[in-house]
Amino acid sequence: THNMQQAGRCSDYTAFLYLGRLIEFGSTTKIFTNPSERQTEDYITGRFG
Repeated sequence: THNMQQAGRCSDYTAFLYLGRLIEFGSTTKIFTNPSERQTEDYITGRFG
């Protein structure tokens, strides 16, 4: 989904894909609070996308 609030509420795991490439996969809590990849953080915080 493109709705980050919805994803955070209803999923146990989250995957971030960009241009067909898997950037990061993990627990939703980890992805939303401490992503490993800068691209993931930028997307979640609205810096791009």
